[in-house]
Amino acid sequence: MMYRVGVDIGGTFTDLVAVESRGGALYSHKTLSTPEAPEVAVLNGLREMLSRLGASLADVETIIHGTTLVTNALIERKGVPTALITTKGFRDVLEFGREQRYDIYDLFLKFPEPLVPRYLRFEVSERISRDGEILVPIDIGDVEAIVPTLVEAGIRSCAIAFLHSYQNPQHERVVADYLRQRLPDLWIATSADVSPEIGEYERMVTAVATAYVGPLVDAYLSRLESSLNEGGFRGQLFLMHSAGGLLAPNVARRFPIRLLESGPAGGALLASHLLKVFNERGLLAFDMGGTTAKTTIISEEGIDVLPVLEVARVHRFKKGSGLPVRTPVVDLIEIGAGGGSIARVDELGLLKVGPISAGANPGPACYGLGGSEPTVTDACVVLGYYDPESFLGGRFALKKRNAEEAIARLAQLLGMSLVDAAWGIYEIVSQNMAGAARVHLIEKGRDPRVFAVLAFGGAGPAHAAYVARIVGAKRVIIPPLAGVASAVGFLVGAPTFDFARSMPSVLSQTRIEDVVRLYEEMETLGVKVLREAGISPEEVRRTRWAEMRLVGQFHQIRVDIPGDLTDEHRFRMTVREKFHAEYRKRYHDVLADHEIMVLTWGLTVRGPAPAVRLTELNHGNATGPVGFRQAFFPGRGFNAVPVYRRSELRPGLTIQGPALVEEPEATTVIPPNDSVFVHPAGHLIISVGSEG
Repeated sequence: MMYRVGVDIGGTFTDLVAVESRGGALYSHKTLSTPEAPEVAVLNGLREMLSRLGASLADVETIIHGTTLVTNALIERKGVPTALITTKGFRDVLEFGREQRYDIYDLFLKFPEPLVPRYLRFEVSERISRDGEILVPIDIGDVEAIVPTLVEAGIRSCAIAFLHSYQNPQHERVVADYLRQRLPDLWIATSADVSPEIGEYERMVTAVATAYVGPLVDAYLSRLESSLNEGGFRGQLFLMHSAGGLLAPNVARRFPIRLLESGPAGGALLASHLLKVFNERGLLAFDMGGTTAKTTIISEEGIDVLPVLEVARVHRFKKGSGLPVRTPVVDLIEIGAGGGSIARVDELGLLKVGPISAGANPGPACYGLGGSEPTVTDACVVLGYYDPESFLGGRFALKKRNAEEAIARLAQLLGMSLVDAAWGIYEIVSQNMAGAARVHLIEKGRDPRVFAVLAFGGAGPAHAAYVARIVGAKRVIIPPLAGVASAVGFLVGAPTFDFARSMPSVLSQTRIEDVVRLYEEMETLGVKVLREAGISPEEVRRTRWAEMRLVGQFHQIRVDIPGDLTDEHRFRMTVREKFHAEYRKRYHDVLADHEIMVLTWGLTVRGPAPAVRLTELNHGNATGPVGFRQAFFPGRGFNAVPVYRRSELRPGLTIQGPALVEEPEATTVIPPNDSVFVHPAGHLIISVGSEG
């Protein structure tokens, strides 16, 4: 029997899910992450899970892997020593940015330090016009003079980003070829390859970030592939990229920046799949793990994908305070709240939770691994929501006494009881997450009342009902294996890749032959990329799109491009109509007679989705609890609350709150006045009452 396996490395746990290649029951496993060597947790987790199934790595047909390696390297500044080569007079673009203040009232405003310090940013004589014309030929002597400094400084990677290279990449390629001859071990990223789009700041940041993490990804994948092969794995390895598709390892090596948000993309894929199953108007995917919580809006139109992601922010929740990396990414917001988020008393004597997390090492106090700070997980243990003896199916016993001692110290500072302090932590983190989710919905023009909340992650089901009530949602869906749901989402992913090429022009003056040429180039590359994932040219589906705006505006919107590119007049009229329709959808009205500027033409190539049918774990016939546990709810205090084992529940059963539903990777908390229905497919559907 062969298996398809999803592996998601998180800040605290590494999640694994397996399914028979032709579909069937899902099998899951969790193990503590090993941040210093992520592949160790992957290999250990695979062996442990497969051993339970009576299988080995030789029985695995496909592994889909999501990783936080790239994100962590950028946030923690743990990339390799990197240099930048750019056009003479432009090495300080990384410092200037867009010269915009993200907070006009902060007199001491700080911006993130560039990934490459100024003394490692080199200039060469060359110049290309905005139309791609060579104005000043490249002076290779300038490049030759840089080589000794690169060697002396121990530079392992180099980014090359010349002005207007998106129109003409010739100079970047000349420099890259020269450096490869002189320094064959140097890892090189050219901006024309990783981000051939207008906007020198974003393009330069993306090239530098790619170079900064490239050798790390290359080395990690080499270690992982070697370990898997030594263990007997002969199947195909894929990486989940941040827009929700699969990449072959060699493609991931060439475009490592595409792995920025690979884990959360799996949750979005699962939510998109379940939106159709439940015929909902929209889902708010709520993923709360050990380190952070994330929310993603899934509508009938599908998953929203953004062209730029801001990373390494100076102020985590202030847009504009980070490094703008141009790469397709699922539209999500991150909230500094997870099971490991640390509670503290601030300068005003107020209780605060997060964004600092205890992570996997040392972890929450109740883990008994050396952590002593009070966390959200510790609060859930004190409140009775988590059973210390059955956490992770009993494989990882929690130490309740440690949790009580950690929160007691905090309670003493606040002048309140142990239980009040624990409930304060739980309530504040729920309010923070709900507030951020509600703002996210409203900013997108969505009505929170018509959205259901899809909650997953190790901590998501414990907070979902309270978060939904604050948001205004009336239904919560807890999928089977909620604690490892992102890894489940990996299993239904298809190989995809996005290309973009900037060719700024007014729509009325755009030549159709130029557009056709760009799409032919991108389609050729797209077929080549998907072939490395085992997809034949006949199986490739293509979606054409463009980013455009009214002339004189600053922000552009994405519009689908028609397939017929033979009639220039009809093409322009169709694109104009599509732009006006999308513009009205967002902004209600449009200046119909105003000229339209097209900035970037794009293409998404997609292979077929895997022919795998996901069937949940076997259902039971139980209608009653397996026991009772003392748990706290406001206004009721501690009471004996029924505890149900999820895998044993009979489909069609309705349970009135308060109640606790346990599975190995997560516990679902059903507050008073709420109820939960056991869906025939194994989902838990919580109906949110007016109080709780």
